Amino acid sequence: MRAMHGPAIRWEPILAMVVVAVLCTWVQHRAWGVGEVSLPERVARAAVWPLQSALVRGGSFTRNISVAAYRGRYLVEENEELRRRVQHLEAEKLRMVSYYHDNLAMRKKLGWPPLETPPGVAARVIDWSSGLRRKRVTIEANRELERGNIVRTDAGLVGRVIDAQGQRGTAMLLTDSESAVASRVQRQNGDLGMVYSAPEASEGGVTLKMVPHSHNADLRVGDVVLSSGDGGVYPKGLPVGVIERVETSDVNVASITAYLRPYADFEHLDYVLVERRGE
Repeated sequence: MRAMHGPAIRWEPILAMVVVAVLCTWVQHRAWGVGEVSLPERVARAAVWPLQSALVRGGSFTRNISVAAYRGRYLVEENEELRRRVQHLEAEKLRMVSYYHDNLAMRKKLGWPPLETPPGVAARVIDWSSGLRRKRVTIEANRELERGNIVRTDAGLVGRVIDAQGQRGTAMLLTDSESAVASRVQRQNGDLGMVYSAPEASEGGVTLKMVPHSHNADLRVGDVVLSSGDGGVYPKGLPVGVIERVETSDVNVASITAYLRPYADFEHLDYVLVERRGE
């Protein structure tokens, strides 16, 4: 009798998929190791972005309709209150414009240079990518973003752009495990160090830690920490945070770590300011 054999298994496609998966994994881990976004991840984001954008806008539209239907009876009162506030702000704006022109005239009489336009451009936070260690956001501006752009708020430093695609970019926050900021204490002869994420001490808003370069560093509660500009990643003088607690190691008493409360509110990032490093 003739033996019955099943269909032959083609191993070539399986091996090809395994090789591609291993290669993509290696490229991604290598990119993460230097704080960058890998090419496969950029391609995947570009491919899914239209669907993601449509879902986000659709969800926002549905939410707005639901909120409007639920709070319909309060909208008239809120609208009237907002109208009164707008009128008040318009009056304040007119006063500020008057002060501005008075300031310009005074500076001209004193021979001082004219006021400069504030650097940077506003950008909107449109997506979050946060896990136990990765803290990143997608931002969208009205100009082309560049890798290395500084991201901040009026309060303090937020992070930097690590991947840019036109007017959208991915910003790595200071609370990301791969983030590091060369910093110094704002005092005469203040100590230098590096500021990292501190997920182990997240109570009370403390999410950063400063490890000084010197074992004999003088770090005090209440000290203001600024970016030092060392390394060229971040410019000098950007507010990072304030020291809330100083600890020494149980193993080595000469090892000092200062825990900081950042100036930027990382829990409520709606709009940020994006600056080039030279601005």
